[in-house]
Amino acid sequence: MVRPQAAICAEGGVFGIFLTLTLAADEDAAPVVRRVAAALPALTPGVGDWLGEPGLVSAIGFGAAVWPRLFGARRPAALAPFEALADGPRSAPATPGDLLVHIHSSRHDANFALAREVVRRLEGAARLVEEIHGFRYSGGRDLTGFVDGTENPKGEARAQVALVGAEDPDFAGGSYAHVQRYVHDLKRWERAPVSEQEAAIGRTKADDLELDDEVKPASAHIARVVIEEGGEELEILRHGLPYGTTTEHGLYFLAYGSSPAPFRKMLARMVRRDAGGHYDHLLDFTRPVTGAAFFVPSLAFLETTA
Repeated sequence: MVRPQAAICAEGGVFGIFLTLTLAADEDAAPVVRRVAAALPALTPGVGDWLGEPGLVSAIGFGAAVWPRLFGARRPAALAPFEALADGPRSAPATPGDLLVHIHSSRHDANFALAREVVRRLEGAARLVEEIHGFRYSGGRDLTGFVDGTENPKGEARAQVALVGAEDPDFAGGSYAHVQRYVHDLKRWERAPVSEQEAAIGRTKADDLELDDEVKPASAHIARVVIEEGGEELEILRHGLPYGTTTEHGLYFLAYGSSPAPFRKMLARMVRRDAGGHYDHLLDFTRPVTGAAFFVPSLAFLETTA
């Protein structure tokens, strides 16, 4: 029976914490990380019970550069570093990240308690390079005011989209994860008329209806990221949340997938102009400042490598 880490397929929490870390050079670092990773699935409900939050879930993933140090030569078939992209003024950078810890639930205090314990246990073995606390905004909208993740898979489809299957049996139940932190220029966005905002997104702002094909620009966000191949739409499972302070804010984007290919194709269509000169015009109002790729293995894999 396939047993994925809990945070992958669980419905997104009201609050989330995203930790990115780099592995220490010390030869003792790898065993510590393996022990912490193996303990996380039991530690998470323990913290949840302590604080009365049964919905507390977590997942831990590992980057391509450190996989051999942690687990040897056997690796997920498609695991690769995050590929930086650039075209004109638009860029999607690759930034340091060996470990990803994803935590979410309906309570920020429970998320915080678990994140603090994970970081404590990793002290000396891994260095925290980014810690983002996300929150659900205005009933599931991005800070732009538009509903986020309208077509995210639901129910059993979440596992079908997110989890590796028989195509890579040694890593079945795992998932490829990609993260990016976007910084919004809300001042510029809020100066734009609603019609321009809707053209950039491809949906109506008030009631979240997709614009008709006759009026939806080829540069709209959903026109760029909705891709069909062989009659099937490419899908990813999104777990992003708004984040930030009053001075810097945006969207922390996290996508899980059974393959890294759909995410990579979507991002390329956002950043790079096509033959008609079209790119994702949402990038006129927001920019990614981080980018990293990971594989989040199954519970069975974590148990056998502690």
